[in-house]
Amino acid sequence: MIRLFIIFVLFLNYTFAKDVKVVFSYSTPPFVFTDGSGIVITIVKEALAHKGHTVVPTFVNMGRSFEMFEHGYVDATSIIKTSSGLKAHYSDYFMQYHNAGFSLKSKKMNITKIDDLQGLYVIGFQGSSKFLGEEYGKVVGSLNEKYSEMADQKQQVLMLLKGRTDLVVMDRHIFKFYKALLIDEGLVSQDTEVDMFELFPPTKYRTAFKDAKIRDDFNEGLKALKNSGRYDEIYDYYEEKFFEIKR
Repeated sequence: MIRLFIIFVLFLNYTFAKDVKVVFSYSTPPFVFTDGSGIVITIVKEALAHKGHTVVPTFVNMGRSFEMFEHGYVDATSIIKTSSGLKAHYSDYFMQYHNAGFSLKSKKMNITKIDDLQGLYVIGFQGSSKFLGEEYGKVVGSLNEKYSEMADQKQQVLMLLKGRTDLVVMDRHIFKFYKALLIDEGLVSQDTEVDMFELFPPTKYRTAFKDAKIRDDFNEGLKALKNSGRYDEIYDYYEEKFFEIKR
């Protein structure tokens, strides 16, 4: 009887399982790779798979992801905060970025607080003026033409390493990945040194869903990943492949 009940429960799970179209940012390794791998995409896939759902990924820039979600082209968008203003069913937070400022060591900058960005040429990641707090948004808003945001974070790193801006703001792991890649590609010298300024607390992100039930399924799957140790295993895998990654 118990066995029949378990089979029935599993049958119900998979009867209501869906293909879930999820937006991921296209330029954020080691968190997302467009081949379907990466920390974030693996966590989202496995959390939803807990209830039989299959992720159908779409890779776009952050600004485009809002539009696609609002117009119903996708079922969910990853890497979002409740403060985004997007009308959705938000999951529990499932990862965090560790954003910082980076400058060339040769510029000998002394940046200890956000207000020290005044007067500098700064390139933030797309949406950073919204996601990194009111103080940051106010300061960079006053920079006018000296401030810009880029969806292509590889280009963002290249701009800094080529000396075309004073400072970039982005996650430290994404910066490290692209710096190593640009060196491997011969586009920048391996002797190029940078300073990192820890100006921001960790930024916690969630996934936003159209369907509250699928959001609940995601939260249940995420809890299972953490309780089983699988969540840490995902991070461990990418640490072994690349470098240490803060959680």
